Amino acid sequence: MPRYFFHFTDGRRKFTDSTGVELPGTAAVRQHAVEQIRELRGAMSEVKLQKWLGWKIIADDSAGNTVFEIDFDFTSLKTT
Repeated sequence: MPRYFFHFTDGRRKFTDSTGVELPGTAAVRQHAVEQIRELRGAMSEVKLQKWLGWKIIADDSAGNTVFEIDFDFTSLKTT
């Protein structure tokens, strides 16, 4: 099964995923990213950190190719 990596960025800062997750394909990758965003937003809402403008997840395959990007506010979805 292919391994995908989920990096978080706001354009200035980047949190790199060096472990990745094995998933069966791009639909599963997208679902995993959406779940990660929902979990993070839920956890951060308790500490009043709700400014998500500019934050996104970039999902890469094991070769370093970007599979897609999704904004934390879900207003933009870019599939490559």
